[in-house]
Amino acid sequence: MVVPKTSTLDITIPPTRWIVLLTKILLVILILFLLPELASSAKPKKKNRALEKLYNARIIHCETVDCGHLILEESMNCVTKCVSEQCYKEVKYDVDPLEDGEVDINRAMLFAQCVRNELLKERARSRTRR
Repeated sequence: MVVPKTSTLDITIPPTRWIVLLTKILLVILILFLLPELASSAKPKKKNRALEKLYNARIIHCETVDCGHLILEESMNCVTKCVSEQCYKEVKYDVDPLEDGEVDINRAMLFAQCVRNELLKERARSRTRR
């Protein structure tokens, strides 16, 4: 007589509908935890876009009007000084000016941040005057 072999491990697999339900619940919980972070991070972007538009408008104005007589590679010192003379000095472009065609990413980032701060201060002053 042949005796069928039985496994000593009797692992029961839950029905697939329980797995699907559990996955959906975990997904909802994950979304609920991430939703406040997504909502709070969306607000500053609108303000940053407005600042970026003002910053870019200043750059375009300086490139076309005040420094339009120079070619782009040679006009970076003129443009930065035109955008904000205070930030131009603060970032030390006056002490160590850019060479024609040179790009200094670190100073460019510092300059952009300085101009944004300057724009924020101007906006705050104009709001208090109203």
